[in-house]
This record gives sequence, structure tokens and C-alpha cells, in this order.
Amino acid sequence: MKMLMLMLLLLSINFMFMKHPLSMGFILLMQTILSSLTCSLNLSSYFTSYILFLIFIGGMLILFMYMSSIASNEKFFFSMKLMLLNMLIVIIMMMLNNMDFNSQNMIMLINYYNEHYNYFMNKLYTFPSGNITLMMIIYLLFTLIIVSNIIKLKNLPLRSN
Repeated sequence: MKMLMLMLLLLSINFMFMKHPLSMGFILLMQTILSSLTCSLNLSSYFTSYILFLIFIGGMLILFMYMSSIASNEKFFFSMKLMLLNMLIVIIMMMLNNMDFNSQNMIMLINYYNEHYNYFMNKLYTFPSGNITLMMIIYLLFTLIIVSNIIKLKNLPLRSN
């Protein structure tokens, strides 16, 4: 768990120094995978992390499509500063991993959250908020059908030159 969080921190720091959009997308993909792993370890149900992962991957595919059409011929440049920064952070992470932290409070917090997790998920689909959730699902489906019909009528993508 601690290593996952430290790897997320390392990827976040690397994201700030990236200049190429495809390398930024790769780091975002790795952060998505690590975030869903962290979420699945903390919750008693893997369903939330699985749905979160699928939503992020769908968005990432759209971003990859746009960025590969915009920046198709740009070259990757190797940054020595970024490599040294990564090595320094990995060494610090290894040193911190050997230290023993008091994680009893964290374990108690995770257990408390897992006990009340099902209650929070049930609140999402009960009477007052269930109608809003259902309306959002119907709205998204309706929007998807309209956009696909517009594309089908014109026989070209929405964004064309």
C-alpha cells in the first residue's frame, strides 16, 4: 500500500516535467492503474475500482486519439535531469520503505470505512438520489444516440478539417 502511494507520488512528479503529450498520456495511464489498485485495496468491493478504471481508460483512449493526430511526428527527448530526479526519489522511497511507521490508525480507518461502505453505496440508489442517478444515465444514453445519429447523417467525424 505504501509503495503504491509512493509510486503515485513519483508519477505525479514526473508528469510535471513531461513535454510530449503521448508520454503524459502514458503517465496518466499508469496513474489510473495504480489509483484503481489503491482503491480496490482500500474498499471491500472491487466494483468501484473496476468501474473507475473503465471510465478512465475510455477517456484515455479519446485523449490518445486526439493527441496522436496532433503530435504524430514529434520526437521524444531524453532528459538527464528527470532521470537523476527519478533515481533520487527511488532511493528515498527505498530508505523510507525500511522505516517502520505506525500504521495501526490507518488500518482502523480502513476497517471503519469498509463497514460503512455498503451504506454509502445504497444511498446512491435509494429514493431521493436514485432518481437523479437514473436521469443522468438516461441523459447520457440520449446524448450518445443523438451524437451517433449526427455522425451517421453527415458520414464524417464531428471534428473535420
